[in-house]
Amino acid sequence: MKTIILFVGVLLVTLVACNETTEGYLITENAAYAPDTMYVYKTPNPVTDALRIQNNAPWVSIAMQGFEGTEPIYFTVESVTSPLGDEAAATFKNELEIRGGGALIYPLENNAKPGAYVVSVRLTNPGYSQVVENAMTVIVVE
Repeated sequence: MKTIILFVGVLLVTLVACNETTEGYLITENAAYAPDTMYVYKTPNPVTDALRIQNNAPWVSIAMQGFEGTEPIYFTVESVTSPLGDEAAATFKNELEIRGGGALIYPLENNAKPGAYVVSVRLTNPGYSQVVENAMTVIVVE
């Protein structure tokens, strides 16, 4: 009798262990940019932005903070919204790039209309994908 119970126990453990589970983890509930607003100037200041102008350097945010997960974690721009409308948001999104760590990059010379743009960012790793809604506000100033 003990042999049968032992056999059934081993069989159950084997069946449960054979279920495929997703490896790793991704936690984004505390993911954020600090500060969560970036200013982009259509006409940069010739004194304070002299090096940026000379090198045609883009506007770059800080990296996203507060997320945890199994590496590698990839960042993509999920969506851009703006009170200026869908066309303005689409133009802004087409020029917006994102690099490792979630740093947002916007070109010095751009086609954005002055106004506010709200960016949502997707984080993806093996087995998981989550969106941080309204993660960064970019204000384009004439």
